[in-house]
Amino acid sequence: MGWCRASVMAVALSDLVLPRVAHAGPVEQLVQMAMHPGDPNVMAVRYQNGGGGLFVTTDGAKTWKLLCGSAMFGTMRTPGGPFVIGGGGTMTMGVFSGMLHDDGHACGWSNEPQYDGVWISDLAVDPADPSITYAVTSTGGKPNGLLRRDASGKWSDLGTRDDVLIADLHVVSYGSGRRFYVNAVRMESAQSDGGVSLPENVLRVSDDDGATWREHPQGAVDGTLHVQGVDPTDPDRLVISIERPEDGLGLPGSTEDSVLVSEDEGATFTQYLKVTEIGGVAFAPDGRVWIGDAGNPFDATLPRGLWSASSLDVPATRLSMADYPVQCLGYRKGTDTLYACQRWSFGSVDGTDGTFLSSLDVTKVAGFVSCEGVDMAAVCEPQLCGAYCGPGHFPQAPVCCAYTSPICGPAAAEKGTASCGAMGAASGDAGLAGDAGLAGDASGDAGFARDASSDAGSAAFVKRREGGAHSSCSCSLTEGPGPAGPSTLGALFAAALVARRRPRRGERALTSRCSSRRSG
Repeated sequence: MGWCRASVMAVALSDLVLPRVAHAGPVEQLVQMAMHPGDPNVMAVRYQNGGGGLFVTTDGAKTWKLLCGSAMFGTMRTPGGPFVIGGGGTMTMGVFSGMLHDDGHACGWSNEPQYDGVWISDLAVDPADPSITYAVTSTGGKPNGLLRRDASGKWSDLGTRDDVLIADLHVVSYGSGRRFYVNAVRMESAQSDGGVSLPENVLRVSDDDGATWREHPQGAVDGTLHVQGVDPTDPDRLVISIERPEDGLGLPGSTEDSVLVSEDEGATFTQYLKVTEIGGVAFAPDGRVWIGDAGNPFDATLPRGLWSASSLDVPATRLSMADYPVQCLGYRKGTDTLYACQRWSFGSVDGTDGTFLSSLDVTKVAGFVSCEGVDMAAVCEPQLCGAYCGPGHFPQAPVCCAYTSPICGPAAAEKGTASCGAMGAASGDAGLAGDAGLAGDASGDAGFARDASSDAGSAAFVKRREGGAHSSCSCSLTEGPGPAGPSTLGALFAAALVARRRPRRGERALTSRCSSRRSG
């Protein structure tokens, strides 16, 4: 890997490490989901770009609420990262500069002070006891290892710590205990190509809670290695991906990603599938497997969709009805339901033919997560009016009716696309007033009860600008190289080696093109 490829990787990480909010920035995209391990009604989907945030449901995906990154990160000034929902309903998120958690109801986000300045690169819930959560650290220049959160909420180190960068934590049941898989990178033993260090990938396996590790060196791969999943029928069998950067600056003609399978806990691998861009891997308990292909937004002729197999023993086939990009996958055992993210929608998938049933459309989200004593519309306004509710993003979303600025919300939407009037007429709509899953009781049950300040925010949803001139915008998404943010190549290159997910192909370049006009 020469300087050019390293530079591309560094630029691709600029949006991950350095939050930027701008009207012309990349549009928000859904990239990860998490499910409550005990309550099928509770799920959350993370989006990145535009400051990041979550969409949350507590009624089985009937309605969704927006939780902007500003309400989560506060003054941390960091984009979101991998997150999980524990058995008690607590959401925990790892970010480049620490760890955050909510109060168990998507409100009251706070940091874990002992991990400030530590990169939490991945998290996982214990497969046998969902009250326990694990995390891995990946801070350059420091020993890294496992962390464990017990049922009381206390975090502590687990096992040994080593001078490696760590990503992709997977925890599976193994005998009477558990097995940990991580992908580690040893920079001190990296090879060199044209003066740029190549990472030495090492798959590490522990059956004693990280006290000792078996290591399987993978050498310097021609891309970024990620552990995607472990076969629930055989803990020795795992799936990895080799994610290859685009050619040049992300223009059409990019290389394929490889999906590889190991039968011996990562000692050796054979190629299983090639996809345009890996979008995730999900297993059912009986070994059924699904592999998502996110495609390439620059080139619609390249493959995308969903692949499936009854087990890793047989080749995967592309599902006939899955002609859409897949950017995340998840499977719920209790309901035998497969879920998937497209770029701007989330829903359930028929695992036999790929038929997609959307339950979340980012252009139609109608309300904010409601937290007692918090005017969520006001908290989110600087972030959302700079991106999600601004020109070229999703100002037509009903939730954006909270804002009356000429360049934010209905006034910024393409004429005729905003639906604030309908929202005002349907004041009892679940997306606005709160349904049983989000309203809670008088005491504020589930943390979503609408208090006086939130009701005041609701009134703003139906307020429209009457008369007068305002700027309107006819917007369309365009796909092309986006501007590169400032970065320190060395730091970002190290980040690229262990990032949970690279920015989606073309993600930074999905910019807005608006034709302003006067109306009113």
